[in-house]
Amino acid sequence: MPHMSTAAIPIAEVTASSITGFIAECLPEKKDIADLAPKPRFGSFLKVITQDNRSLFAVAYNVKTGPHDNIHKPAALGMTREELRLQQPHIFSLLRTEVEAILVGHGFRDQIYQHLPPQPPDVHDFVYPATSEEIRALTRDFEFLRLLTYVKEVPSDELMAATIREAHQALGSDDDFLIAAGRALSTMMRADYDRLLTVLRKIKP
Repeated sequence: MPHMSTAAIPIAEVTASSITGFIAECLPEKKDIADLAPKPRFGSFLKVITQDNRSLFAVAYNVKTGPHDNIHKPAALGMTREELRLQQPHIFSLLRTEVEAILVGHGFRDQIYQHLPPQPPDVHDFVYPATSEEIRALTRDFEFLRLLTYVKEVPSDELMAATIREAHQALGSDDDFLIAAGRALSTMMRADYDRLLTVLRKIKP
């Protein structure tokens, strides 16, 4: 399993975790520029590196932006984003972007396993984008798709389709991957043909 360099820049920091997933606050790319932190894409693959050098892999299923507290609530100002940067740059520092992710696997000693890790990530662990090599290993047999069906906050069919699209893009638009994903979905949803067709339509690039 290719291992991400420790010099890689984290995109978020874990603020709450459980054995099934975590919430992380996104980190601004540049601290000296007042703007919102970049948002992970719906269905994208994330990685947390733990203290014992285990890699925990997750799929982003929700991304939300709001105030840090209940006092500094945003209000409509009728300005463009450029105008806000010039006239009210402090506004962006009052907001935070959080990503909610479900754990779908973990890596240890050059192996990736498609099941829940033995321990959750720790609060303040950093979150990174998974590499294309890690995504290829993680999506090898599509068992991770079954874990996505347990997400209740968003429609699981939308999440599965988005995750397959994200993996397809990360793997260089490999059509063989899409064919394999379609076969895996056919097996999972063989008792619900209409649902299968709906998901298959959504995974088209």
